[in-house]
Amino acid sequence: MREEIRDLILETTAKDDNFECGFDLYDRLDYSGRVHEIIDSNVDVYHYDLRKWAVDNYHWIDHALTEGFVAEDADFHQMIQAGQYQALELEASQIVNELFKQMRGIHFNIDQTETL
Repeated sequence: MREEIRDLILETTAKDDNFECGFDLYDRLDYSGRVHEIIDSNVDVYHYDLRKWAVDNYHWIDHALTEGFVAEDADFHQMIQAGQYQALELEASQIVNELFKQMRGIHFNIDQTETL
């Protein structure tokens, strides 16, 4: 997922784009919903993989249930997917913040007038 987000940053930012923080960058990246597409594409679809993930991450399933991210008629695997989505959403946010710190001044937030 990290490489996908990095590629998205390179595709959607310009050297003179100015972001105050990682949240601003995340907001720009997700304006078209592309961050959520990346997250969604990383959610497991096979029941075995979902059950394996659920063993150590049941708290995320509980979080999805208590926050209302699961439909009332959802089966157990859909509940796991909702929890996994929540976990991946947090991970994506953390990745964007890390990449913001690494790429700031290299790929964006560069004042083009200073190079003249």
